[in-house]
Formats: sequence, C-alpha cells, structure tokens
Amino acid sequence: MLKSCYNTFMLTIICGEDIPAARNNLVSLKDQYKNKGYAIAYVALNELPQVYKSSQGVVDLFGQQSVYFIDDISSKYKGRGKNEFKDTIVEISKNPNIHVVSWEEGKSAYDLSTIKKIASTFLEHKPAKTVFQLLDACYPGNLKEFLSSLELVTTSQDSMFVYTLLWRHMRKLILAQENIYDKTVLPWQKANISRQAQMWDKKKLLGFYEGLIRIDHGMKTSTSTFDLKESIEILACYYLR
Repeated sequence: MLKSCYNTFMLTIICGEDIPAARNNLVSLKDQYKNKGYAIAYVALNELPQVYKSSQGVVDLFGQQSVYFIDDISSKYKGRGKNEFKDTIVEISKNPNIHVVSWEEGKSAYDLSTIKKIASTFLEHKPAKTVFQLLDACYPGNLKEFLSSLELVTTSQDSMFVYTLLWRHMRKLILAQENIYDKTVLPWQKANISRQAQMWDKKKLLGFYEGLIRIDHGMKTSTSTFDLKESIEILACYYLR
C-alpha cells in the first residue's frame, strides 16, 4: 500500500478495535518508510505545531525526509472552534511534502468521524465477524455454542484481544440492565445489547464479570495455572451451562 500512494501520504490514521492487527500495521508502516530511506521521528502531541513550522517536510543535511509518528491526534482535533493545533492538522492534510502518522489505539471510524474527513489515508482494523458472534453467544444456556465460537475465534485472533472485547461487552450488559447506554451506541446495537442483557440473571451476570476481572488479575500476577483461553472456558462452564 505504501508504494502505490508513496507521494500522497500527508496524514495517515491507523486505528481500530482490533488493536493487535492495527499495531502490526503501524510497525509494518514504519519498516516500509525506513526501507525507502525516510527518517522516523516521534513527536509529542503538543509539539506538532512547532515541528511542522520548523520542518515543513524539508529533507535534512543527509538528504532524508522525515516521517512523523504521533499518538492520539484526534484527542486535540475536536470541537467546533479553531485553534493552532487544528489549523496545523488541516495544513498537514493538504501538504504532500510532510508525512504524519497518528496511532489511534482502540478507536473506531465512528469515534474518529471528524478527523477521518481530512485524512489522506485511513486504516481501520475491525474485529472479525466471528468475534461479534462470540459476544452474542455469551449468555446462560448457550455454553456449547460459546465454547465453539471461542475455539474458532482464538485460532485467528489474539486471546487478550478477545478477552478485552468480552470484558467490555459484559460491562455493557450490566449497564443495560440499569437502562444505561453509552452515547456512541447505535440504535440497532442498543436493541441487541438490551435483548442479551435480559437473558441474564443480574447476580450471575455480575458473577461472570467479576470472574473476568479475576482472570485478568491472575494473568498479570502470574498466579493462574491456566492460560487465558482456558480460564475463559472454565468461567463459561460455570456460568453458561
């Protein structure tokens, strides 16, 4: 991809809920730039306007042009009012002589709808459909389907990524039982979450969620005798049978 649009990279956004895949893309992009003779430079968020004014993408004394990598540019590119930072990002998006790559960890295209409009390249890594099937299968009485989905998903997806999505999903179900929904949830998603939340007894749902927290603690402290996938399977056998 880099080779085909090499001269048009101004502002590149790498994002998506599939964080491992997005991070791998980020690393690959850095390697491609290095192989093309670019100098890799890391920029703090607040320093970007000054770096842009000073460099304008001009090559250095050794004939190298820099590619600037930065984290979470979208966090400052928001709101309706204008400011120096937002003006800088707009200028970068129009200047073919400078290359800026922003790593937006865990964010979706919906989260980044404002800055997506000016990005020259937008690379979103969405979870595979099988991951969502796994989340939908997580309710009491559906153990066999859940375990089957877990086995399939973990053949192609990182177990920690799967765990993180499952943890977030169960939290949404707990809130849904209190009729609380994140403002970013779309109407059809709200309906699905509400329906699944009703399949759970409140006490069992909280127990499953707390079990996920214990799994995380066991992984971080190396006190668990099972790996992450096995731990999820054991928890499911107790609550989803």
